[in-house]
Amino acid sequence: MSTELSEDTKLTLDLKTIGIIVVGVLSLASMWFTLQGNITDLQNKIDSLSGEEFVKQMEFKLKDELVRNTIIQIEKSTDGLKEDILDNKESIKELEDKVYKK
Repeated sequence: MSTELSEDTKLTLDLKTIGIIVVGVLSLASMWFTLQGNITDLQNKIDSLSGEEFVKQMEFKLKDELVRNTIIQIEKSTDGLKEDILDNKESIKELEDKVYKK
């Protein structure tokens, strides 16, 4: 079943489909302009700073994030260890009580 497309071909769309198309186009356009603005801002920052200063600032920022994330991970892992230590202390105390009471 082949259909020929020409000037006489009629295309019908319901209101819902037209609305979806309009919203999609507007979303893409707003995303495009937002990205263009971010790129322009970054270029202005790079231009205002010398290349070395920009790299130093970015390096400091990334190292700071890395240190903060590492500290958070260490705190999370030590919480489990603290619980284990408390459990072991209780077990040792119970065993000492049993040994010394006999």
